[in-house]
Amino acid sequence: MSEDPFTVGSSGKCPHCRCTVFFDEPKKVYFQRPDGGLSLYPTHLVTKSGDEKETVSVYSSQCPNCKKPIIVAKIEIEQKPPIYRLVHPFNVVRTVPPEVPKEIQEDFLEAAAVLPISEKASAALSRRCLQNLLTDRGYKGDNLNEQIEKALKDLPARIGENLDAVRVIGNFATHPIKSKETGLIVNVEPEEANWTLDVLEELFEHYYVMPKRVEGKRKKLEEKLGKRLLKKPSSI
Repeated sequence: MSEDPFTVGSSGKCPHCRCTVFFDEPKKVYFQRPDGGLSLYPTHLVTKSGDEKETVSVYSSQCPNCKKPIIVAKIEIEQKPPIYRLVHPFNVVRTVPPEVPKEIQEDFLEAAAVLPISEKASAALSRRCLQNLLTDRGYKGDNLNEQIEKALKDLPARIGENLDAVRVIGNFATHPIKSKETGLIVNVEPEEANWTLDVLEELFEHYYVMPKRVEGKRKKLEEKLGKRLLKKPSSI
């Protein structure tokens, strides 16, 4: 990672309002002293274990859009990749557009809900959700890897690159079981679960929301002009 998520000066989606921003220093975040008084909470605290093998860094920032505070913990254990945990809010606020099929909605929301508790469970639900979504859009195959390969041919470059990164981050080449049995709970790579959820949100917009939005605009124009603009309705 080039920067720690949700820290002052870093960019990303606010876990409260989901707007893409550069995070500010917190303006009104305090901690309570033993005497009961309040002091401004620093933007960065560090604590180490007695043997110094484990380091926990706590960062605070603020969203410039919704003005809400964000607190995240970074856990580093010897040579392992760092683990990030949202402290406040406890989880990223994620919603699903009503245009998305109910079964896919349910898998996505459950994957998002369990992320702070189990990245393995969240990633498994997200992979199953992704497979169901691609199947719903007509991309069939013997496994998720094949379905992604087919979808990449039709997706815009930016979304396609992000979808392809699901395979790279998840290391499908080394762990093909993730592609063959998507709902199986197996070890995950750092940021794999969170990234898959982010990509699913992009696919929801591309496959379900945008076509409906365009169709609605076209119908309004047809009503105004008094004639159809397409010889036959497009399939969504």
